[in-house]
Amino acid sequence: MKPLRIVMLVSALSTPFAGCGGGPAPEPGPAPEAVSTAALADGDNARTLLVPWLADPEVLKENDDLFFLTGTGNGVVLPLYESNDLTAFRFKRDYNPSQADPTYDYCFLWAPDLNKSNGAYQLHFSAHRVPNGAACPPAGQEVTTFVATASDLNLNFGAPQPLNANTTLPRTSTVPGCLPQGCNRNIRIDAATYNDTSARWFFYVWFDRGNNISSFNTAAPGTVYNHAGPAVFATPAHEEGINEAPEVFKRNGIYYLLFSGGWYNSQYAMYYVMADSIPQLTRARAVRRLSLPLRNSAGRLVQSHGHNVIVERRGEYFNVFHVGAFDTAGNLTSRSTYKQRVGFKPDGAMTSLNQVSVRWNKLNGYSYSLDVVLRDGTVVGPCSSVALLGQSNKTVFDGVCRSAGDRVVTKGDIAAFRIFYAFNGAWGAFVEKAYDGISDDVSLELPGGFTPFVDLEWSETQTNAQYSIDVQRRDTGAWIGPCIGVAAVNKSLAWSYQGRCDTPGINVPASNIQAFRICSAVNGDWAHPRCGAAAYDGRSLHSRIVIP
Repeated sequence: MKPLRIVMLVSALSTPFAGCGGGPAPEPGPAPEAVSTAALADGDNARTLLVPWLADPEVLKENDDLFFLTGTGNGVVLPLYESNDLTAFRFKRDYNPSQADPTYDYCFLWAPDLNKSNGAYQLHFSAHRVPNGAACPPAGQEVTTFVATASDLNLNFGAPQPLNANTTLPRTSTVPGCLPQGCNRNIRIDAATYNDTSARWFFYVWFDRGNNISSFNTAAPGTVYNHAGPAVFATPAHEEGINEAPEVFKRNGIYYLLFSGGWYNSQYAMYYVMADSIPQLTRARAVRRLSLPLRNSAGRLVQSHGHNVIVERRGEYFNVFHVGAFDTAGNLTSRSTYKQRVGFKPDGAMTSLNQVSVRWNKLNGYSYSLDVVLRDGTVVGPCSSVALLGQSNKTVFDGVCRSAGDRVVTKGDIAAFRIFYAFNGAWGAFVEKAYDGISDDVSLELPGGFTPFVDLEWSETQTNAQYSIDVQRRDTGAWIGPCIGVAAVNKSLAWSYQGRCDTPGINVPASNIQAFRICSAVNGDWAHPRCGAAAYDGRSLHSRIVIP
């Protein structure tokens, strides 16, 4: 019955802008780039199922040996689980707000937030509320957020309460439309709390032209900070007007805002921004993709990933998220909660959930095919055949081997990538590169090949910074700056160098480059740039530069 309940809940509630994934109810060269994850045994990076049929997961860490997990279940109760290792979760109890509240009934519960404040435990959740025995949801009512409190780790939560009732502050409101103080004062869905060292922050989603994310410091709730969403920021078409499911964490002095974008049955995926403070966590910063929906050869949806939280245990970080599974016709069949290890790049950026940029050097006139070798020794090949790759020298593996019957392969299950290469259809030769199951970049070196491009990536400096690219010649040691000017690069954090410095109009092949340098400036102040450089070996297909 569980699959039927969840599918019915999604299909029956399709009003725009009101729920996770866009519905008002829960939507059902070099070696691999170094990341800050220590050497791990095979399988440690594998994706792990935590709880089937649970969506919109939220994790509260009490300590390294005690975690609590909740999320969207059947829409009537919120299930609570506990674990001592962040892997094996056991059922603890259900929270039924209609039983806890003698006055009201609640329905369409989803997207809970579990947190601790001043020694007490709080459970925020999205729902409709009606008088006992009344039809739920009623006509003319909008979804909103409530909070219940428990005094100890039994997590026996009491009756829900509205937030900031009878004030002009951001608040619980069942009235459709915007409040007089503004749409961003409506605490609609997807509550998320973050306890900073000196403040407690409350994040939430509100509706206007789509789903938007705002927050306030609970010590000064009159000031609302807008972080994401189409009512305030320009958003790309693939996010479909949906920015929701906010979560915040901090690592090495950097704050991260996670959010999900897109409709649950379309482009739903995870994103994040990084900044030096919580108010700076907005779409004015670079928006980085954390996952990509999986589609089969026919273009139909296979998996979507979203509504996640990053959890740290003993110095390692894990992405806890839900996977939406779809049948061959693209219909949602289930949503379940998984865990997958996250690595961090030198600038603090996170490794992707399901993307690997695979690059190899070029042999003139040759065609290519890609296999993946799994940790159990199985070879999936071709994963991407010559019909897909042709004579290209890079591809993005996204988790679907479309030339192997659309087989889904997660990053953590891969032990190596193989590139086969052929001239005039004479196949047989291949090169193989071991893979750690977590990195975003793998380069393979074909004997006798040359470097057709260098994919550059660099760290973000300040909000609204612009960038330019310099190269240092190997033959003379002289810098060419800019090689690619700000008019071309602008605010991008990546560039594929093709062997030509466009600004001076001269060719500088990769073999004659000994360093790349990225410079940045704000408001056109190139008299005072911030620059970072990285040595280059003349052969690699990828280089990452950190700007101090």
